Amino acid sequence: MAKDPKSCFATLLELRRCEGVPVTPGIKRSAYLIPVSSILGWPKLPVDEYGRPTSATYEGAFTLAEGEKFKRYDHLPSKAEFKSESQGEEPSKTFKVTTTIVHPGIGPEAAAAATTLINSRVIAIVEDMEGRYRVVGCEKYNGATVSPSRDNGQGATGSAGTTFALEADDAADAPFYNGPIPTEDGIINEGAATEP
Repeated sequence: MAKDPKSCFATLLELRRCEGVPVTPGIKRSAYLIPVSSILGWPKLPVDEYGRPTSATYEGAFTLAEGEKFKRYDHLPSKAEFKSESQGEEPSKTFKVTTTIVHPGIGPEAAAAATTLINSRVIAIVEDMEGRYRVVGCEKYNGATVSPSRDNGQGATGSAGTTFALEADDAADAPFYNGPIPTEDGIINEGAATEP
């Protein structure tokens, strides 16, 4: 049965600000990446009867293939970028979410990490300065692409490092994630709810 267009009102939320409340920019020093192929189940964004997201926070948790864990990528927070912008045309607009992290290493480990990522679809989880986790890459658009690059620096004072630039399409603006994040060092956010 077709929905009555007269009852289809846009869903808008108020957005207010308390004067003087600080906003801390940036992301913390570790990002967590995993190949899309290692994900068996995805958390979901709540939607209304028209399929429009009603929240920017995922419900549920990632289900990973047996033995798979998120890989930790340490980086320099002062050089990190995490942003989004709208793309496309109405009524098919989405978000382009980009994240750039710079690892200070240029040795064999950094080169190996870059080599494994160059043709892989991944998702990344980053933590903002308030301790909230956000996801780069979604199920619908097959995660994020990664473009690695290396700079050995110039002269005696040049800055050297390996850069990982991630880019993802998403219907939401890098959704927040409250579920557990299994890593080689243990579970981050352990005890978080896993049921939608």
